[in-house]
Amino acid sequence: MRYGLIALFVGMVSAQWLVPLKMIYDGEQVVSNGTVYKFKTRPVDPSDPFRGKYITLNFEVDGIADTTSYESGELINIIFENDSAGYARPLVAQKETPSEGPYLQTTVTYSSRDDSEHPMVFFNLPFDRFYLEESKASEAERLSWQSRQDSTQITYGIVHIGSGRAVLTDVMINDKSIAKIVEEGRSEP
Repeated sequence: MRYGLIALFVGMVSAQWLVPLKMIYDGEQVVSNGTVYKFKTRPVDPSDPFRGKYITLNFEVDGIADTTSYESGELINIIFENDSAGYARPLVAQKETPSEGPYLQTTVTYSSRDDSEHPMVFFNLPFDRFYLEESKASEAERLSWQSRQDSTQITYGIVHIGSGRAVLTDVMINDKSIAKIVEEGRSEP
């Protein structure tokens, strides 16, 4: 009986280490092996008292023309391509998991198949928060709002996509990392 409890305890402690390590490993695999896309954004900077300061990213591409019937919350797979300017745009939405190439598995937020002459499926982009150190958050918030108000500034997220997963690695303003802009102490990106 005593050895069973010890084995159970060792198994529980091991799981507490293995689960987060597996999550970190999976994320690093996407960053290392995934395809890089630039998603244009419109940032807003709220605060989460438990996780810290972050920039909420509202993406310009969150839907695709599609005549397939989808239910809200249904899992779908989105294949992206880069447009002529180098920004991500959804190419295909499908229920089946692609056998090869990068794709994002996500959920349907809304389908306008029955409501419109131009049927669309809208989906959730699960990489909508970019966390920052507390010391950089206020300046990043100011820069985010500035870029949002100034139509000459282009803000986008760098996202790695591979095998259904995505990792947001940076937020850029005019092709420069927002963290680097804050570090340099520049007032204009």
